[in-house]
Amino acid sequence: MPITRFASEYELQKVVQRCHNILWERHGFDPAQAFDEFSKLLFVKLYDEVTMVGARTAIRRGEPIEQFAGRVRWLFEQANRTPGFNAIFSGQTIVADDLAIYEVFRQLQNYSLLQTTSAVDGADIKGTIYEHIIGNTFRGELGQFFTHRNIVEFMVRMIGVDEDMVVYDPACGSGGFLIMCAKLIREQLKAHQPPLSQEAIAKRLKAYSQRCLIGTEINERTARVARLNLLMHGLDYTNIFTVNALKVEESGNERLLSLIREGTIDVIFANPPFAGYEKDPNVLAKFELGQNGRGQVTSVTREVLFIERIIRLLRPGGMAGIVIPQGIFTNRNLARVRDYIRRHTQILAIIELPDWAFIPSGTSVRGSLLFIRKMEPPPPNYEIFMKRVEHIGFTSTGRPDERNDFEITLDEFKRREPRYMVPITEIQDRIDAKFYLPEHRAIINLFRRNPKYRLVKLSDIGTFHTEKINPRRSPDQEINLVETSCVDPVTLTITPKRIKGRDCNYTSLKVLRAGDILISRRRAYRGAIVVVPPELDGALAIPEFSVLRLQEGIDRNYVVEILRSPEFLQLMTIYSTGEMSGRIAEKDLRQLQIPLPEDHARIGAEFVALRERIKELDRLIRVEQERIRALARRVIEGS
Repeated sequence: MPITRFASEYELQKVVQRCHNILWERHGFDPAQAFDEFSKLLFVKLYDEVTMVGARTAIRRGEPIEQFAGRVRWLFEQANRTPGFNAIFSGQTIVADDLAIYEVFRQLQNYSLLQTTSAVDGADIKGTIYEHIIGNTFRGELGQFFTHRNIVEFMVRMIGVDEDMVVYDPACGSGGFLIMCAKLIREQLKAHQPPLSQEAIAKRLKAYSQRCLIGTEINERTARVARLNLLMHGLDYTNIFTVNALKVEESGNERLLSLIREGTIDVIFANPPFAGYEKDPNVLAKFELGQNGRGQVTSVTREVLFIERIIRLLRPGGMAGIVIPQGIFTNRNLARVRDYIRRHTQILAIIELPDWAFIPSGTSVRGSLLFIRKMEPPPPNYEIFMKRVEHIGFTSTGRPDERNDFEITLDEFKRREPRYMVPITEIQDRIDAKFYLPEHRAIINLFRRNPKYRLVKLSDIGTFHTEKINPRRSPDQEINLVETSCVDPVTLTITPKRIKGRDCNYTSLKVLRAGDILISRRRAYRGAIVVVPPELDGALAIPEFSVLRLQEGIDRNYVVEILRSPEFLQLMTIYSTGEMSGRIAEKDLRQLQIPLPEDHARIGAEFVALRERIKELDRLIRVEQERIRALARRVIEGS
């Protein structure tokens, strides 16, 4: 029976799933092991088609299973000795048994990978399915190496590439960024005038990948996946190197060193590892961000070093798109990283992704996308495109979602949509997109400029009390402990926990005095801001609270109501940072301003009167509700 190309993505997907099921049922392989074995057999199939039109992987009539499986194993060994194929599974063997090999090729033998590749769209089908397999596998134990295709495509289109641009991915994982660049080039070649033949397009793509696509990957298994992924897309894979991108100079690989030199790369795409600290002093010493202000090496997270490495590798005018954990943009301890970025680059765009964007890849870390152009020094006045996207084409479980903000965001970026453009001169410390959203800037401006009343900092109308004690030093003494859950933002009451010092989980608690304003800085939107009543004088609050003690002459009722207003709570939330439950730093809280009219005490008294009116209305509501219940009961009882 003649072999033919896969007619559709669906057809190929069905065959692939059957092959995976065979390997799982036969051996009980976990998804990653099944993926490895299927990749080897797919590799043999492709090698046979390139060298012998697939004749040797066709099962002959009446052929014993062990004879066919032996030929497949021999082909695998031959491929590992053949230039152009020998750098993918070198030193590997096929683990699957004879029957599994036979059954997999029974599924594959009637199809041609090369014929699928021969049509430009077909290459996309085959590569797409292989990426689908990678995605399903990598969302498990290898999730850290996988960036969702939608995010990859958006990033590549934001930067844009052409046939002359050298593209590098320092932590290339499965090769997604490099392949997406080739797809963009393919689109350009298909639109070429006069039209190019499919063979000419394939040839130019192969040459482009050999000349311009470079990837490094620290994990050997993942690098192998990247090489096969490129091969499955009809691309050259010889520029994928198994090496730590932070230690390229120590690799001794002259070819790699000739390709990756500081100040030479046109475009870099990266989703560097979010986890782990670099502690090797020899590595840290090579980076400005690996040293403190006194020139001493200091342990930092690896993504910090990747950022510096990427910027140093870019040529002047070169561009990069980087996936970065949200903390880089907001964490006070990482201000020097933000300063480094601003000193050496022009920030083109910052796109904040949904909090769950990387959950399908196996991590709950919140990420944003940073797009930069290397400029030393950068222009003093320019605008940054900043936006938060809500829908990204897939859900938190990885399922497809027809809603996708990326396309419109790309259009807005290209035409510089005014409401998302933020002048660099307005940016002080943090550079997260959330902080500079149009609706957030409107709230911030409410508390920066007031046309009628003067604005005062909270630190100018009171002191943030810092008296602390360690309750464990008096283990038998009972204390009133105030945690965030003890404050009811609806009733504005405090219900402390009565415990002994020895049972307290905290070693440093803030002492409260009657009349203090207790402000919960965690999850500020809840509005847990109350006045400490006389009966809780001497109670102890956990460090999540700030304690504001007002000056004489400042009306407490007025201040509390302004702090509890939806606008001020939103302001606190905007200033909040943190991966899980955001909190506003007390340093920032102290600097926030509120309006203070000359007659603010009169307004405070009005607030009190309104609160009393609410209490009376609540009482009346309860009375009327009881009357309704009583009437219903009489009807039911027939009384």
